[in-house]
Amino acid sequence: MAAGFLTFLAGESLLLSGNAAGLEASVPSYVGGISLWAAALVMVSAPKTFALWMRLTAVVAAVLFVVSAGLILWGAPLLPTSAPLPAAGYPFLVLTFIGWIWTLLKPGR
Repeated sequence: MAAGFLTFLAGESLLLSGNAAGLEASVPSYVGGISLWAAALVMVSAPKTFALWMRLTAVVAAVLFVVSAGLILWGAPLLPTSAPLPAAGYPFLVLTFIGWIWTLLKPGR
């Protein structure tokens, strides 16, 4: 799991590096960042540390991010703000984060 969280760090760093370039110029770093996010979501969700619903939302987010990255790599004119993809992955990512936070803050941990 620790490797998954470090992969999140790498993905977020890559995403933030493209912000100064503008929306269209940031697409390459965005693709790399969401690809790393997808890998991190799978790595963190593989062990049975978190509840099943959290692991499922993480896998759904990972699949949506991989599909988005694949479409961009195959030439689809998607921007980071495009809908329905890649925007569809973010609600599942947020649900996963809420679950992780809830698990870590609940009493008895």
